[in-house]
Amino acid sequence: MSKLKFSHYFELFFWLMLVLVFFGYSFEFNKDIEIYKYGATLWPRTILLLIALAAIGQFFDQRKNGDKAASNTMAAAHEGPDSNPEHTGAAWYTSTFILLAIPFVYMTIPEKIAPLFSIEEEGLGNFKLICAAVLFIVYLGFAWRNHVGGILALPIFFAALLQDIGFYALAPVFIIGVMILMGERRATRMALVMPFIYGILLAFFVSLLYVGLPTGNIKPFYDFGNWVVTLLQ
Repeated sequence: MSKLKFSHYFELFFWLMLVLVFFGYSFEFNKDIEIYKYGATLWPRTILLLIALAAIGQFFDQRKNGDKAASNTMAAAHEGPDSNPEHTGAAWYTSTFILLAIPFVYMTIPEKIAPLFSIEEEGLGNFKLICAAVLFIVYLGFAWRNHVGGILALPIFFAALLQDIGFYALAPVFIIGVMILMGERRATRMALVMPFIYGILLAFFVSLLYVGLPTGNIKPFYDFGNWVVTLLQ
């Protein structure tokens, strides 16, 4: 007997749509690279494929076992209003929508409203950092009460900030954010796990595969990203 709920279908739909959107976007930077014969899109598309497979695999696991194998946080979110009053119909989906909209607000709004404040190109980076800080505070406010929505939105927010802040400065924040949203509260464990995962990612992508991860284009994040790349290569 199927143990699927509406939230399971919504989650699968969301991840597959996200994969399709970013796959379509990948054609914009589909260029040959002299030092890497597979081009600029191989690794992004590989990650998108893994996300799609993971989403489909989780869907079928939930179809068979429900939320039995999920973490306590995720299971509580799927149980519904009777077991967790905070996840009530319209309120929960509204907060989830707001969380998912935050990254797209960052990608579109700052550059459109900057002229209203007479902000020139030279000051746009600092203005976008202020916008990112404000949106991050908004994100924290909603994600603290809606962990599932926070988990869904965090990778998109991470991707939205990559071009400006860069992978090297953002990755530690992203790793800690995932651990907190998944229920981890022990500071000592996070302090040990985050550098370990961060180090593996840097060693794999930068030292082993020579993949050009985004360094950001706003100082001091740009300088930090270049310093890490120089150090590892």
